[in-house]
Amino acid sequence: MSSAQHRWPEAVVTDGREAIRRLLSGSAPLGHLSAAEPEDAVAALMQDVGRDEPAFEAFDRACLEALIEFRSSILALKRPPFDVALSRLASLVNIIRRMRPKQTVVDLHKNYVTWNAFFSNFVLDRGLDLRREFLRILTLTQHEAEAAGLAPRRLMPLWLSICSESGGTGLYDESYLRVALLGLRRLPLGEEFSSNEDFALQGLARWAAARNPSKAAFLREWRVLEGDFPRGADFWPPRVEQAIAAAERELSERTRHRRETFPAAAWWRDDVEVTSVRQRRTSAAMEPPPRETLEQILRKVNDPIASFSAAIDRLIAGHRRYADATGDVFYLVRTACNIGMRLIYRGQASEREARGEIAVRLARIAFDYDPSNVFAWSLIRDGFRAAGRSEDAELIGWEALRRFPEDPQWPTQLAPVLAEDLGRPEEAAALLRESVSLFPADAHSYTQLATILATHLDRAEEAAALLAEAASRVRENAFVRTQLATVLADDLGRHLDAKTVLETAQRDGAADEVTSSLLRKLSQGRPLRAEHRRSGAPPISRPSHPRIDLPTAVARRALYRFEHGLSNIDAVRELLSRHAPDAYLAYVGERTGARPAPLKTTFALAFEDAARKGSAAALQALIRQTRPLETILVRQAIAAAEDRLEAEDSQDSEAGAAERIVDLTRHLSGNDAPLPPYRLLLLRDTAASLLSTDVLRLAA
Repeated sequence: MSSAQHRWPEAVVTDGREAIRRLLSGSAPLGHLSAAEPEDAVAALMQDVGRDEPAFEAFDRACLEALIEFRSSILALKRPPFDVALSRLASLVNIIRRMRPKQTVVDLHKNYVTWNAFFSNFVLDRGLDLRREFLRILTLTQHEAEAAGLAPRRLMPLWLSICSESGGTGLYDESYLRVALLGLRRLPLGEEFSSNEDFALQGLARWAAARNPSKAAFLREWRVLEGDFPRGADFWPPRVEQAIAAAERELSERTRHRRETFPAAAWWRDDVEVTSVRQRRTSAAMEPPPRETLEQILRKVNDPIASFSAAIDRLIAGHRRYADATGDVFYLVRTACNIGMRLIYRGQASEREARGEIAVRLARIAFDYDPSNVFAWSLIRDGFRAAGRSEDAELIGWEALRRFPEDPQWPTQLAPVLAEDLGRPEEAAALLRESVSLFPADAHSYTQLATILATHLDRAEEAAALLAEAASRVRENAFVRTQLATVLADDLGRHLDAKTVLETAQRDGAADEVTSSLLRKLSQGRPLRAEHRRSGAPPISRPSHPRIDLPTAVARRALYRFEHGLSNIDAVRELLSRHAPDAYLAYVGERTGARPAPLKTTFALAFEDAARKGSAAALQALIRQTRPLETILVRQAIAAAEDRLEAEDSQDSEAGAAERIVDLTRHLSGNDAPLPPYRLLLLRDTAASLLSTDVLRLAA
């Protein structure tokens, strides 16, 4: 043994932080190991040190302390010190991945939300992606986390989510697929499970259904997975069929039955010789609870909640057992959302808060297994409202708006929380004015804004003018016409004008049963609004202190308020100082100027810098270093900078982030596209929405 192999472990015991610092800086006396990579040097230096010996325990503590120090300081550095620190942080991550010091890796698991938010700041390119390396550490140390008391299947939704977003126009590059599949293969078995084949198959099926790989690429990944689980020929067909069927169900539901399967399904079935229709129908070794159990609960939904809450718990527990055994989360998420929504909008008013809390619990379960499900987002927000937790409902509203800025439903659903529950109608109106500019053909943005103007702000004339503009833009929309008639009659006393609007709607073919009902009310001299609310009426639920911790939602609200002149930059700085260095918060610091980023370490930061310059040349320079999903955003930004429209030709079978981007490009290239400045704003918000999308934040 060399003298360096004696000295360095002793130095770690004496002063672990200093020993790690000197190792990372290249100043540690390592003898012939000085030329080695830091992780290789440490492996050699510690090879004869037992994990229960003081030297290894000191090394473990020093690694965690060094990580925490980097987390607290690196983003405050300027260049070039930042570049040096980033290189050393990358070396430390490699050391931890190689050595897997127990205390350090358990902390990475226990504080996943904080650590993932931190490492997501450093996704420079495929060669330097600390988020991916952090995830790789998690895949390799799941058994250590289980031994420390964490649930053995805790990270299953994370790995499944990454599988569906890896490669092509997914959220992650193709190198993440191997990381996620490794995570599924190495899930701890706990006391209930005998193997992880089903989980790995679900991950591969999700990837194939979402990303549409070539036959060669798919079979290559399948061969790797098959080789990891040596089994007899009759073992695979029923399990492969179950995984394919789950992916096909999700695809059919998402596309509203436009697509029932995906190309790899046929290749896979042929490869394992799943040929019999009867075999396909009876292949699953385990089945979810029968649909009739759900129907029985839904038939009782108007009864007192105590009479069927136990049945809900039993049904959800059955679906969770099935999801945990197979990785097929479709039935669990759909059932939780169906029951939750019915609970909120049915039953006795006296039970509203209790039903809301149950709905929130069901939504959290849905988030545990499918964090991007839009129905779960709506359910948790509406559940908080029903439970009287308006502040929490607001945070969910901002977070949904942050994650899905291309969808006009989120501002129209957040606005009532601001105006009615929290007594901030001016803020709600400003939010909807921006929505009208971003989505000029969205009728709900117009009608929501008009409602707030007329019923909360006593600006009925402005509301009527807005609805008249909307009626000319979306001529076929009956709701816009009925809303206009209501404002004219109830708020302005212009009953003849209201009658003309409704009769014209009938002639134009833009009428429905509500149109006829309002005409009858006019003839009877009755108000058109079912509940004639005026400004100053009490909110429908009382404000409450937030119980959930969602820094990204708070940051999105702070960004909105700053950019609309409702707060100053000091408020943004104070917010950033109170929270851990999250990637989205770093973006807000850069966008507002409250805390400029030392280096464009994520695509969103680089895109923000180029978009702010507003030149096609600055945006074009990004193309050389962007992935397919990001390239679509850059091309759309170039078109906006040049005041032209550009259509995108992309497959509509892709899921997740790619599906969102495709929908966005259709909006930006259509006849009702927003003006170029608003197109750029929407693209900037969309680029930022790709940050901080970890799946455990809401469940934490």
